[in-house]
Order: sequence, then structure tokens, then C-alpha cells
Amino acid sequence: MRFFRDCFATFASTRVAARPFVFALLVALATSACSGTGDGGTGDPPSKPAADPCGGGDRLPDVVGEPTWVDPTQAMSKSCSYPPDRPVSLSGLRIVAIDRYDETGNGASGNYYVQDGCADPIGPYAGMTVYAPSFSPPDLRLAEGDVVDVLGNLMEFAGPTSGPFPQCRTLPEIGGTMTFRFELGSALPAKTIPTTDLKTYEGARQYLGMLVRIENVEIADKAYESSGRYSAPIDVGGGISQIDVPSISNELFDLKNEGPLLAEGVKFKSVTGVVTYFYGFKLAPRSAADFEL
Repeated sequence: MRFFRDCFATFASTRVAARPFVFALLVALATSACSGTGDGGTGDPPSKPAADPCGGGDRLPDVVGEPTWVDPTQAMSKSCSYPPDRPVSLSGLRIVAIDRYDETGNGASGNYYVQDGCADPIGPYAGMTVYAPSFSPPDLRLAEGDVVDVLGNLMEFAGPTSGPFPQCRTLPEIGGTMTFRFELGSALPAKTIPTTDLKTYEGARQYLGMLVRIENVEIADKAYESSGRYSAPIDVGGGISQIDVPSISNELFDLKNEGPLLAEGVKFKSVTGVVTYFYGFKLAPRSAADFEL
């Protein structure tokens, strides 16, 4: 207490005549700058943030999990028991990619890919597609690396009405509103995973929406193109059906014209991208820099 009085006297000696608001400010500064540690020291006392910087909402791994409704006997998905949509309030999601590339020319862009921004290390089911979100405030503009909250509905998209995904498979998506929490920078770490994890729906689903890195990648066949979509299958070993062969795709940038050659037998030391699903799993690089020769 005596230390506080001495410090305050020093501040009070400053000329602040006719400036009562300045005097009040100096009182506040004296209180904070001269606070002791309780043991006679003059350092700042230990402090804890008033709130979790990642927010108090749900975490992605807590709301997304294994697809118990998948049925390998349902080739045409005629009698599936899909889960209902449900409301979610998620906090601390880090934007890993924004789809600004309309590869089909019919408005196929605008999705945000997010993953748990507070988990260290990143575990399974930590990623998500936020489908054509709205923003609060409406003029909010977000970038890769920003940490956000999302309020909306979690749905298991079963595919277009013209033809559902096979075997009752689904793509988890959130539709809702994004709000900004804080900026974490654009240097996004990718989770390195075994290429063999992409061989099956059950193995690859846990990485949907996440930024991952696979190593020793070989293109298994020539690239193919349909309605603006351009992709090339990767070699993950045998023993799987054609629908389960994963591909590198052009969902996030003009891979055909701006990326490396994707021809049968071409090898890469590593490829980084976002894991997506549409009748099959794909790895979507964000730019040519995601390829390591």
C-alpha cells in the first residue's frame, strides 16, 4: 500500500490543472503501473484471460463423427437412414481455404473450408465445409487464417436429387452465419496423413474440409475433364473399387492451366490440399505452390 502511495504521488505531481479527465486517467495509470504482486514486488501479477479466446461454443470433433448410416449393400442408396439436420453453434474455426474459383462456370464457388483452430495437434473430424455462408455484419470480409464462429445447421448432404451418393454416403456441411473472432495469419499448417487413408470412405471422411498433406504421390492415370471439372486419379494401391479412387482436383484454382502437368506416372514429393467429397474423395490444392516436386 505504501508503494502505491509513493507511485501515485509521483503521478500526482504532474501538472494537470484544469484537466480533470487527465487526472482521472493518471489515477488509472497509477493503479495499473504501480500494482504489486502481493509479496512486496513490483512486477505485474499473474493474469488469466477473462474468456476463452476460441469461444465457448461447440468444437467440430464433438458434432461430427463416424457415419453409422453408411450401408455398403445400398449401391443406389434407395433405403438409407440419413440423420436429420440439427442446429449447431461452433466456435474457434480457422479458415483454411475459400473457394473463389468457379470451375464449372455456373456459380460453383463461395464455399468456405474451416477446421478447428484451437486443437493442437489437429485430430480427426476437425474440418468442415461451410456452404455459401452469410455474414454478420453483412459486409464482413474474411480471409484464409481468420478464426470465426459459425451459427447454423449441420446437414449430411446425400447428393443431388438426380442421383444420390452411393452406399448411403454423405458430405457433412454447415449452412449458416459466420462471425469474425480474431486473425491468426495465413501461414496454415497442413496435417500430414498416409495416402492410404484416402482409400476408403470411412478412412477419408475424418479429414473432410481439412488442409492435409500427402507424400510420395504418383498420378495413376491421365487427367480427365467434364463440365469444367478437371482431375487426375492418384495411386493409393490396389484392392478398391473405381468409385473409391481419390483424385487431385481443380476445385480451388485453375489446375489445368496454372498447375503442374498431371499425366500418368508423374510423381510429386508431396501434395497439399483440402479434402473434399462429391461421388468420390478429392484433394483440392489451393495453388501450384501446394505441389512439391
